[in-house]
Amino acid sequence: MVAHAPVKLPSIQLFFQEGTSDKVYEAAILEDRGAYTVRVRWGRRGTRLSEGAKAVRVPLADATKVYERLVREKQGKGYAESAAASGAKASARAVVGHSAQLLSSLDDADLDAFLRDDAMVAQQKLDGKRVLLHVDDGVVATNRSGQKTSVDRALLAGLAYLPRATIVDGEVLDGGLWLFDVLQVAGEDVRERGYLERWELLDGELEPALTGGAGVLPIAKGKRAKRALHDRLRGARAEGLVFKHRDAPYRSGRGATQRKYKFIKSADVMIVENAGNAYRMEVWDGRARFEVGRVFAGTTNASRADLDRRLGRGEEPVAEVRYLYATDDHQLFQPVFVGLRDDKPADACTRAQLVETDRSVIT
Repeated sequence: MVAHAPVKLPSIQLFFQEGTSDKVYEAAILEDRGAYTVRVRWGRRGTRLSEGAKAVRVPLADATKVYERLVREKQGKGYAESAAASGAKASARAVVGHSAQLLSSLDDADLDAFLRDDAMVAQQKLDGKRVLLHVDDGVVATNRSGQKTSVDRALLAGLAYLPRATIVDGEVLDGGLWLFDVLQVAGEDVRERGYLERWELLDGELEPALTGGAGVLPIAKGKRAKRALHDRLRGARAEGLVFKHRDAPYRSGRGATQRKYKFIKSADVMIVENAGNAYRMEVWDGRARFEVGRVFAGTTNASRADLDRRLGRGEEPVAEVRYLYATDDHQLFQPVFVGLRDDKPADACTRAQLVETDRSVIT
């Protein structure tokens, strides 16, 4: 009888460095009694990493699909493998283009002021792959860090009729390419112009030359239009809203002139286990229970002590958590512990609460 060597399951450690950012992202497929889970860890290098699962006790083929998608997404955003197992900083890919202008977060308390401020225009927040596209004899795509990245050639072909020496900024999303800014037109640097002027240049002069799956992401101007966009996006379960100062130039990196506001959702879950550095959560659909990830963010020393006491007594306390969206495999993305809900029974923790974000462009 021939003994077969055990299957080597994939794992990876990725790093991202830009300005003061020095982040690490780890992913691995783990086996447990014939089922497979994709475990991920992330955070700033040298600090305690957050931990979670993107697929829990699924067939190997399903786990591999999730693992490969996560790695592609991170590499598309500028993450690269470590240059040495010792944890030395990764040698960065060559930078061939501009670094992208990035969004800073907007708090709930400031949302209304931004909706009322006529200096701010609004757009839908997309959840795609950020790319800057350099049109010359061909089209070269770079990521937010200015490093070359890959984009479907069919989408790049949609920019073939733009003037040579033009640079546009956008995101690849669900087989389409949505442009929302322009840095250069026919060799002329337009980064010092205000955002609204750049968008009007993009929409008025460049949009007619776009073909195929390429288009320009609309904007909303004025209080009434921005409020209507906000209401439409929230009602359609979109991820969120972006605000951009109409007179601000294009500046690489994060700043105060471009802000993002995410629509946060909440759910009641059963806390079933202290899994080390995070608490495992479950919901049910009336017949079976489902793990929906792990939560640590939002907990305090006092709340963790309370949870551990309850779990030690055999309880499964009900807690409210906030999250950005639920994935296709029912995992809560970016969960944050709000507090215990002693007024809610366990049967209130239903899978029907979970809301998946609609990532498509809302028109």
